[in-house]
Amino acid sequence: MAGDVYAKQKTYHGGSFSSDSAALTVSGVQLGIVQNAQIQFAQAIARVYDVGNAGKSGEVPVWYVGGRAQGQATLARILGPASGGLFDFYNRMGNVCDPQSMSFTFKAGCSGSGGGGSTTYRITSAVMVNVGISVGAQDMIVNENVSLMFANLEVT
Repeated sequence: MAGDVYAKQKTYHGGSFSSDSAALTVSGVQLGIVQNAQIQFAQAIARVYDVGNAGKSGEVPVWYVGGRAQGQATLARILGPASGGLFDFYNRMGNVCDPQSMSFTFKAGCSGSGGGGSTTYRITSAVMVNVGISVGAQDMIVNENVSLMFANLEVT
């Protein structure tokens, strides 16, 4: 008698996609060897209560007050043979008078399958606010972490 081992529900193949089509780009800027990219976008929301309404009906009203949204991003890079544009990156991304836009695009689907779509996260008005460099004696790889602030996040 045949039976499924560990299967509480049968599964089926829902499709495939390859993640090696992801690309991080800044128009006209060489990014070097990017190992990790992280984007955070948040809006400030304050809760407002009325002390004059406390306990009148067993319920207390609360109001939400939306504030301004702001974003932060980090890039972890390795400095090496693809770091030829390092000065240009610092010069362009660190210029508070000329903030840049940065896009991260993920294309779904497998090579030659003809299907799939893409998603692009675009941060606008990004400027570098911090850079950190570290190296370890074991591997002698020069690691760099760049922190950016940005104004808006667009998804297409």
